[in-house]
Amino acid sequence: MIFPRGTAVGQAGNAKPQRKMKTTLRYLSLNAQATWHRQVEEQLKHLHRLTAITAAEVVLEHQREAKPAFRVQVRLEVPGPGMHAKATRHTRQAGLLVHGPALRAEARDNTLEAALLKATQELEHQVQARQLRRMERGKSQLQLSAISGRWSHAQAGRRA
Repeated sequence: MIFPRGTAVGQAGNAKPQRKMKTTLRYLSLNAQATWHRQVEEQLKHLHRLTAITAAEVVLEHQREAKPAFRVQVRLEVPGPGMHAKATRHTRQAGLLVHGPALRAEARDNTLEAALLKATQELEHQVQARQLRRMERGKSQLQLSAISGRWSHAQAGRRA
């Protein structure tokens, strides 16, 4: 099942325009149910409040012979510094996509709801780690610019 293109999933309480996210939901060995659709949508909204998401692919699967029987896979595309070239063999045209590495999570449990919650929690940890790395890089970049600024001023003082 594919949600309508550009399903609006915005950040609650902000006056900013909502960013749109393309969401794909697939069921394997399961019949689609509105309750599962709503649960996936709620979890994606929660994650979207934490970080911008351009696209999400969710797979809900029931493996009768496996224990635990339910598996959830989630792949999120988030904006970032990475550039990836994408070409399709049908159009033979290449397009340049600007997004960071995809966030991925897979979880298994005895109920679909529990597996979805585990996958969401794993993605939360990935988002938080990514934000922490970004803050550390920003801090180090500020420190480097301050050092280089002092260095260039010292060099200019020697020439004068």
